[in-house]
Amino acid sequence: MIRIGIVGAGFWTKMIHIPTFQSIAGYQVVGLASGSPANARTIARQFGIKKFYTDYHELIRDRDVDAVDICAPNFLHAEVALEALAHGKDVICIKPLATNLPDAQRMVSEAQRCGRKIFYGENVLFIPALTRLKTMIDEGVYGQIFRAKACEGIGKLHAKWFQESSQSGGGCIIDMAVHGLSFLQWMAGEAKPVRVSAEAGTFVHDQEVEDTSVLLVRFENGMIGQTEDSWSLVGGFDSRFEIFGTKGHAMVDLLYAHPIRSALGQANEGGANALHYHPVEDHFVKDGHLAMMKHFLACLENGVPCRSTGEDGLRVMELVEAAYRSVNQHCSVTL
Repeated sequence: MIRIGIVGAGFWTKMIHIPTFQSIAGYQVVGLASGSPANARTIARQFGIKKFYTDYHELIRDRDVDAVDICAPNFLHAEVALEALAHGKDVICIKPLATNLPDAQRMVSEAQRCGRKIFYGENVLFIPALTRLKTMIDEGVYGQIFRAKACEGIGKLHAKWFQESSQSGGGCIIDMAVHGLSFLQWMAGEAKPVRVSAEAGTFVHDQEVEDTSVLLVRFENGMIGQTEDSWSLVGGFDSRFEIFGTKGHAMVDLLYAHPIRSALGQANEGGANALHYHPVEDHFVKDGHLAMMKHFLACLENGVPCRSTGEDGLRVMELVEAAYRSVNQHCSVTL
């Protein structure tokens, strides 16, 4: 049994992480910490969590806690993780790993020094439709992949702190594009990114950070990656992923269409596609948190190699940092 202590009592904790942990045999949520006493008390009672704290330091020192799950605002990720690691706890950290690259590097280095693990909570890598797509890619269905694209968009934020760069580290790039960047690296395999170009702006919300961005990433194997991300999708949501290969292309639309739609072989003259629809076992599930937390449990209990590590989160932060440099300097950035 892995006993979890959660730091943070906001939307993601209440709607995603606690229900997910409590649905998996092998986890027990034993404590919850929040700077808001009312939130801590209310959510602990709602989910039957016996201990709640207003000081995360107390939760980390609790000997009943095996691993610390960080769902706090971005600016707290590094300090919570570093203290948890120093107390011999493994860490699960939601995206982004930190608000800046030096802090992300410190987190990974400290985990290595302490002999503990950081699990990077990027659920995109575990979404059933996308894992099915990756299997088809690996089986050669689409030939050599030369381009990949992700689109993630929302119209409203979960909390006001996202709009403050001192707490968030940035806008939709560090909040949303991290998903697309993880997807692009997944599709590129072992190939390293070599160049990043980004455009961003603020169009809908009255805030200091960007609400719209488009990033291009070139990989050493030639693959071109693109991720379009926004907090500015007025009136809706977006969550689409596409790949383009020498034998065909595919789209995964997680909100409005069949999970995997492929165009394979030669298109008819005039551009009509030869479409194929591929089923996903356990039906269409747009969220990967259940599979992700089950995987982390297998890593913790059985030593299974992790598919989403602190090092993976660090690599994403390197791309985030390059994207912000590209935006600020109005040029592409070579890595």
